[in-house]
Amino acid sequence: MDQETLRSNRSLLLFEGISFLVLGILAIALPGFFTFAFEQLLGWLFLFGGLIQAWRTFKTRHSPGTWASALAALLAIVVGFLLLSRPMTGVLTLTIILTISFLVEGILKIFMAASMREYINWGWLLLSGILALAMAAIIYSGWPGTALWVIGLLVGINMLFFGYSLIILYSALGKEHNP
Repeated sequence: MDQETLRSNRSLLLFEGISFLVLGILAIALPGFFTFAFEQLLGWLFLFGGLIQAWRTFKTRHSPGTWASALAALLAIVVGFLLLSRPMTGVLTLTIILTISFLVEGILKIFMAASMREYINWGWLLLSGILALAMAAIIYSGWPGTALWVIGLLVGINMLFFGYSLIILYSALGKEHNP
């Protein structure tokens, strides 16, 4: 998207930024609610995605890969149904996956940083890896209680920073720049 298109849609950018900022603040203030809301949204996405894939697979049942597509659709439908019908189990499972992800990501970033020691600012990558390990440790140390709030909190922080970055972009677009 070119700069002129962004400038002509500045108000929309500001609206989006403020919306994400407010949602982020709400998610941080009410992390438990947003954790379960996110889990339910994910359940609906899996369910509808699986149903759409099943319908398409049925319509194109003579195409190659039909069985694999049908099994993938069935898996998505089952996962969606399980997330919707057992939200607490879904939250616990998603939190376990998140914790493992932070753990693996942290280890990989630390190894990557160690292999890049000759480059300037390699320490930032090391710090990022250490922070990922710290997040995994925090979530694990409070298990299972952390499952009730951690996803909502992290989604809220992400929305807050995204909204803030859009508002900063909006502000920067208002200033005259000569390319």
